[in-house]
Amino acid sequence: KGDLVWEGIVTMSGDVLILEGGSLTIHPGTQVNVFPAEGTKIDPEYLSSQTELLVRGKLDILGTADAPVRFVIVERNDLEEIAWSGITLDRASQSRIMYAELERADIAIRCVASSPEIKGNHITHSRYGIVMQQQSHPKILDNLLADGEGGIFCWKGSNPYLLGNTIKGHDEEAIFVDVESRPWLDRNTISGNEIGLALYPRDLTLDSVSVTGNHENVRYLGHQGEDVGE
Repeated sequence: KGDLVWEGIVTMSGDVLILEGGSLTIHPGTQVNVFPAEGTKIDPEYLSSQTELLVRGKLDILGTADAPVRFVIVERNDLEEIAWSGITLDRASQSRIMYAELERADIAIRCVASSPEIKGNHITHSRYGIVMQQQSHPKILDNLLADGEGGIFCWKGSNPYLLGNTIKGHDEEAIFVDVESRPWLDRNTISGNEIGLALYPRDLTLDSVSVTGNHENVRYLGHQGEDVGE
């Protein structure tokens, strides 16, 4: 437990776990050098065998437009494109992820029963950008998600507010919504993806969402309740 503060140049040489009651604050302009795990260690405490930042307390990433927080992968010869697990908030306290640059993560930001504010981030070349599970209702504002496999995923009764995000260049869907989730999509720009919106709900409100120039702009999936995956 306890309260950690990162600033300047920080080395993340392995997994970092913030316990319930503890906090991590990352100041504007911080560079976090991420060393990808070499082995496949799986500790029951962690969710991934890759290097991860796992938060069960409070996370405040306080980057600004002029001084973002950068997570930088430290290269190795044998390193694959997806180099680390990313950031997971697991039943975390009210948190903020503001103006961070995240790249080459398995899931750049994963929210499990957590509802942070996620604003102004650049998420690139990641397998998945933002994944919400188990009734996570974050505010996702003015982020750029680009050139990954998939963009934003709403699972298991997660109802985020998505405003002003740009989601482009993904090999699969930009936004996926399962049968139990009802995000509010407000003035997002979704272009250049294989699928713009992949939706189970037929009754989702799409307020001024710009879904253009995708290989398939909107795909309605299956029958209600069927094949919702994870």
